[in-house]
This record gives sequence, structure tokens and C-alpha cells, in this order.
Amino acid sequence: MKTSKLIAASLAVVALAVLAVAASGCKEKSSTQSGGQTVKYTCSMHPEVVQDKPGSCPNCGMKLIEKR
Repeated sequence: MKTSKLIAASLAVVALAVLAVAASGCKEKSSTQSGGQTVKYTCSMHPEVVQDKPGSCPNCGMKLIEKR
């Protein structure tokens, strides 16, 4: 009887651990999300260049910065 309670408790702990890991892994972390808003990136020399991800400007090659 004592062994079966120990096994049941161990299985419950393992199940909770698996659920915790699964729940934390479900949320994809993205650098394009900030406070629920999509972050846009632009070139400081060419403000007409706007992209959804960081990179370099297609016109001059400068590093894109976050658009505010």
C-alpha cells in the first residue's frame, strides 16, 4: 500500500513537471513582439525602408534600427 502511494505521488509530480515544461515551451519568443505590438525596423538614412525583422538596409547596407 505504501509503495503504490509513493508511485502515484511520483507519477503526479512527473505529470506536473511535464505540463509545466510544455506550457512554458508553447509561447514562442520573438524579437518582433514588444508589449503586444509588432516592432518595425527602419534605416536612419532611408526612413522609407521598413521591415519586420532586424537586418541591413537594402539601399546603403546600414544596420536597421527599431522604428519608434
